[in-house]
Amino acid sequence: MKHREVPRGFKDFLPAEVKLKRRIEQEAGAIFASWGYQEIITPAVEYLEVIEATSSVDRQELFLFQNRDGRLLALRPEMTIPAARLASSHLRNQPLPLRLFYRCNIFRHTQPQKGRYSEFWQIGVEMLGAKGERADAEVIALAVETMRRLGVKDFQLSINHSGIFNSLLAESGLLLTEREELREMVTRKDLVSLEQKLAGMALPRDFREILLKLPVLYGGMEVFDTLPDVAGIPGAAAAVNELRSLFSTLQDFGVGDMVVVDLGVVRDLDYYTGVVFEGYSSNLGYPLLGGGRYDRVMEHLGWPNPATGFAIGVERVMLAMQEQDSVISEPRCVVAGSDLPLVMKTAERLRKQGWTVWLDVMGQTREELEVVCRENNCRLVLVDQDTL
Repeated sequence: MKHREVPRGFKDFLPAEVKLKRRIEQEAGAIFASWGYQEIITPAVEYLEVIEATSSVDRQELFLFQNRDGRLLALRPEMTIPAARLASSHLRNQPLPLRLFYRCNIFRHTQPQKGRYSEFWQIGVEMLGAKGERADAEVIALAVETMRRLGVKDFQLSINHSGIFNSLLAESGLLLTEREELREMVTRKDLVSLEQKLAGMALPRDFREILLKLPVLYGGMEVFDTLPDVAGIPGAAAAVNELRSLFSTLQDFGVGDMVVVDLGVVRDLDYYTGVVFEGYSSNLGYPLLGGGRYDRVMEHLGWPNPATGFAIGVERVMLAMQEQDSVISEPRCVVAGSDLPLVMKTAERLRKQGWTVWLDVMGQTREELEVVCRENNCRLVLVDQDTL
């Protein structure tokens, strides 16, 4: 029936899903806070001019509407820009770096599929006012630690540097539209289309070979030994050195065993200026989290500062945990009996012990209650007859 439909790209969360979602958000928030990050909340809407001043987001991806004063508003398509706006408006007098985190819903017009919605939930951090590899290493280590503490199995984080690919494109002599096509193909990891596209472009042979090889270079320190020579390309060589140094620093942070170099990681937001990264679980084919350095966003907001951060897709983490049976079940029981004060006393005691307790409010028979308990995988406690 149409009056029961949910708009395409949106979803309802059932009770078990809500429970898992809240657990992920609460545990992640506690981890972020223990690392010195403070929670912020921003409006669900931003002025369109703020979003477009700081990134080249496609309006087709935005949920747009007009305010009564005639100005265009957009539901937030991500949280980096709102966090940067908040900091530049209200936190200028705070000591740097600012460590902020958030838990909120995000809106983008998209083609719905598993793990991809038009409204989705994120938890993430932003470190504002700090540059250098230690700041990058901290947010990457925090991302790894969060996945580890949430119980995501077989998690691995891939790092790259946007300066390598961007410098190559800048020196290629290609038109902007051609460069964006290549970026989109690498982002999608569509290597067949990439090879076909490059074959028809007027590019020096060495550029073509480098652009084809970069997306498939993956591994540890050995990646830098097999990387094509980029010494003659301004910016690319410096980016490679930064990435090499960061990879070494991550060993010191104790997360080196969960981090790999992947020169095919190209984030789809254009404001990244340095290190970029994505995190994966072995049983899902799309990233659970992503982030990187964006040193030029805040200058558009009148408060130039380097910055880095990441966002975790809550629904994607939920899928990963559900598919690998990482969801922790809680002890549950139904308490029933004719002596209501004793029923209430028993229920209170069990709740204090960590049980989830349902009261029999319908006066059901023992046989009926046993069916309820079998269907809900819980224990039946009849006062005056059972103890627990």
